[in-house]
Formats: sequence, structure tokens, C-alpha cells
Amino acid sequence: MSMGYVHIRNILPNVSPNMVYEVILTTKSRDGEVDAAPMGLRFLDDNLSRFLLRIYKETKTYKNLIEERVGVVNITRDPAVFVKYLMKDKDKYLREEIEDSEVVDAARLRNAEAYIEFTVKNIYDEVSLANFHCLVVKAYEGVKIIKPYSRAEYALIELVVNISKVEPYLKQGLELSELFNAIAYCLKVIKKTATGTVIDDYSKILLSSLSENSSSLLKQHLLQSGIHLE
Repeated sequence: MSMGYVHIRNILPNVSPNMVYEVILTTKSRDGEVDAAPMGLRFLDDNLSRFLLRIYKETKTYKNLIEERVGVVNITRDPAVFVKYLMKDKDKYLREEIEDSEVVDAARLRNAEAYIEFTVKNIYDEVSLANFHCLVVKAYEGVKIIKPYSRAEYALIELVVNISKVEPYLKQGLELSELFNAIAYCLKVIKKTATGTVIDDYSKILLSSLSENSSSLLKQHLLQSGIHLE
């Protein structure tokens, strides 16, 4: 595989190694089963040749990267994509929205704005998660989308990130109040800056991704913050 990171600045000219970027990661198992999941990524050097993924061990993404050690970073700013790939029944979307990548043996999502294909170089275990140090194999453009900045859309992506942390926090016995406060704030921003149907539709979808216990705890906290969800 030839390394393509020398050209990554042409694709992502304003990316900084000092920030975490939210992306959709596509991976596949040894048996060929494809998975897609929202994930945080941080570049480890100025020329963007390496990046870090911190992944919980109970996830399909962790299992797939342990087995195959390759994947694709799908870059999109569409919050609907983040929402549906957090869902329990996301496979029904995957079947329609994946295609072969260009170099590595892993699928990518159609219609992403850019792609980064990668291999896993090193894995460093922690108690509940692992740090995957990855090498960029190739970066290239996808479908160019130009649209104005929307507070609702970015709050929705942040909402997805926070919702995805609820189950791991519960399993580790971590304090949930700060996380629940962040979820409440995102919902308030969305309510202020989007139509009522947006918050109703997406909140129902996101709550369905949680266990019954987690959903109940979150709803109780939101009620105390003046937010009622069905």
C-alpha cells in the first residue's frame, strides 16, 4: 500500500492535530460483516499522517479493528448520518449505503464529503477502551456539499456523541449528571433553532438506541430540566 498522507492537506486544508473531529468509521469483521459507527478522531502530527481512535471494547468497531486492522473514515457534516448509525437497526441503512473503498479491504459510505482509508499500526489497551494508532493510506474527496452553518445540526451531532456515551458510562459506574446536562443543553439548542418535528423525530430515534434503564434515567433527568420526551 502506498502512503497517501502527503496529499491529505489538499483534501483537509484546515484540519488541526489539536482537535477531536467527529466522523463515521466503517469497518468489517473477519466474516465480512460491515459496521458503521460515529467516532471521535484526533490527528497525531502536523502532516496528518497518523491519527488516534479511542474505542470502547464492547463495540463492533473494536472487534473489527482487532481482527482486520483496516477501516475507512467517512467525513460528513450531515447529522442524520450520525443519528442513523447510532441506531440498533442501522444494518438496514448499511446495506443500501456502502460501497467498496479504493485501497483497503473495507467498505465506505456513499455520499460522504471525504474519505480517509487507514491501517492500524499500534493498539494500547486501557481498562474499558483501547487506543488505536492508525496510519493514513489514502485520503480523497467525495461529494462536495455547500450549506450554511446551522446550530441545530451541530447540536444534533453533539447530541449523538453524548448519547453514545451513556451506556459505557453506566457500565463503568461513572457519574452521569454532567453528561445528562450536556444532552439537555443540546436538546434546548435544537428546540430553539429547528422545527418541533426535528427534535421529536430525532430524540425518539436516539432514545431507542439506549437500553430501557438508560432511557428511563435520561428521561427523568430531562424532566427535571423542563424537557419532556415521549
